Amino acid sequence: MDMRLICIALGYLYGSFLTADLVVRAKTGKLRWDSFGNPGTANVASRLGTRYGIIVLCGDILKTVLACICGLLLLPGPERLGVLYAGFGAVIGHCWPAWKGFRGGKGIACAGTAAVLFSPAIGLGALIGGAAAVLVSGYLAIGSAAIAVLLPALALLSGGGMQPTAVLAAAGIVLLLRHRKNFIQIANGMEHRGHFFIFLKNKSDRTS
Repeated sequence: MDMRLICIALGYLYGSFLTADLVVRAKTGKLRWDSFGNPGTANVASRLGTRYGIIVLCGDILKTVLACICGLLLLPGPERLGVLYAGFGAVIGHCWPAWKGFRGGKGIACAGTAAVLFSPAIGLGALIGGAAAVLVSGYLAIGSAAIAVLLPALALLSGGGMQPTAVLAAAGIVLLLRHRKNFIQIANGMEHRGHFFIFLKNKSDRTS
């Protein structure tokens, strides 16, 4: 079997572990899919407070790191393609976990972590661009869209080759698909808009 597919499959297994479910259950005693919504950092932070969002973020980063380490061991080499393919698998697993009825998160933390591990310049460049887009627009989804576009664009501009560019473009498409409802809400003027970091702070203060 193609080792790249094995890396994707292994990454999928890691990615399908949803940190938010553990955090929500520990804090509220409820199963996340009962009514809590998207198992991501922003949703958990806005509902339970910033500290819980940070825990979810750290868990999602950790599972992606572990997946990428395994990918690098399975597919070693200076090109670091094992990192890239395992990271892509983690994004898919986080977004569509089979054991959760294919209802997962939106994949930003996993995609960003994998990109940084593959190439710090590409990953950090995309994340900084995404953060800037959030600060300018006030919409998290716009920042996610910026990351989705910047990942393959920076890979192409850096001369990383067509294979990394294609994988990062595929990850970007996944991110855009997972945010499609947010884009529709933005177009209809229904998406929450504001200074996200102040919003999280205020929510954290209310839940402390």
